[in-house]
Amino acid sequence: MFSFIFLTHGELGETLVKTCEFIMNDNFSERIKIYSMDYSMLSDMDKIRADFSEKVEAMLASDHKVIVFVDIFGGSPSNIAFTFSRRENVDIISGVNLPMLIYAFEHMNDERDIKEVVDSIILSGSNSIVSAKTLINRSSN
Repeated sequence: MFSFIFLTHGELGETLVKTCEFIMNDNFSERIKIYSMDYSMLSDMDKIRADFSEKVEAMLASDHKVIVFVDIFGGSPSNIAFTFSRRENVDIISGVNLPMLIYAFEHMNDERDIKEVVDSIILSGSNSIVSAKTLINRSSN
């Protein structure tokens, strides 16, 4: 089983989760943790890091594999999350988008290895990034 944590700037994580809940007609908010950071929270980085660490440890203690979604590589959220990237059964995915979350929520109870699930989540997200012009040109040729 997988648990998800969203560590994003502003309210992006919360908005993505609510959008998935709407599309999938489900309530995931009770099964995940969302951290939204704004610039005023930068002074609370140690508290955020400690809270995040506590949540990761609790999820791992429940025999869950933990996937952390961050919005952009190199930002404060990813810098906090990446400190846990060497932990067994923890992985961090940056560049979160809606299609990858839909896939992730569909596979929360998956028994596959964390690497397989993470690879599939990333593939679903990257496959959804398209250029309309390229698609139109491809179909007209």
